[in-house]
Amino acid sequence: MQGILVVGSYNAGLTVSGPRLPVPGETVVADSFAAGLGGKGANQAIGARRLGADVAFIAKLGDDVFGREARVTLLAEGLPEWGLLPGKAPTGVAFILVDAAAENMIAIAPGANLDLSTDDVISLSAAAADSAIVMLQLECEAALATGVATWARASGKRVMLNPAPARDLSTVQLALFDIITPNELELRALATFNGCTGDSPKMQAKALVSAGVPNVIVTMGRNGALWVSAEGVQSFPAYPVQAAGRH
Repeated sequence: MQGILVVGSYNAGLTVSGPRLPVPGETVVADSFAAGLGGKGANQAIGARRLGADVAFIAKLGDDVFGREARVTLLAEGLPEWGLLPGKAPTGVAFILVDAAAENMIAIAPGANLDLSTDDVISLSAAAADSAIVMLQLECEAALATGVATWARASGKRVMLNPAPARDLSTVQLALFDIITPNELELRALATFNGCTGDSPKMQAKALVSAGVPNVIVTMGRNGALWVSAEGVQSFPAYPVQAAGRH
């Protein structure tokens, strides 16, 4: 058994870049517009594929220009066609505003992403049999993530969840995943929902682990990452990068 199966979202990314983000009721004149591939699921799948992994991606695409463009792009990235399913709703779309410092605001219309079900994934289990790792996010229905995790664990696969956007998942549900990878805001939301108190990411992650979540990897931007498990806590520095803002 080898390879990675990504189950989740595709969104066409419509990005407007400008000097600053607008406040409610304000119009800001932007510098540029770009349309391209996006969605947390597609980003996971393409990122892992470009790193050399054997990757399959299961997602639903609408019968529209965004869906047709997505299919062409995803196939060109080397992802197999069997996982690209037709959805009844339009293709998901993300509207992204970015300022000069690379801070952003995002609104998503999920569309066909909400059509994807656990049964859809299980129906493709023979094609996905060689996948050792399943990666999920929360831009589709939360029930998809927990349902696929239950199936994957029963099939002997390891399961990772990027809990974004943040949803109200109990520690019982979170324990279905071998690894969760929240950022600091998502971690705080999960900890608060579950009554896991703590003033720092380390304390919040340790509280979730104590409640039964196997591994919590917290992404903290320029402050790197934190891995908390029953074995202890490890910190990892961030790689120095130049964020892509307005040029």
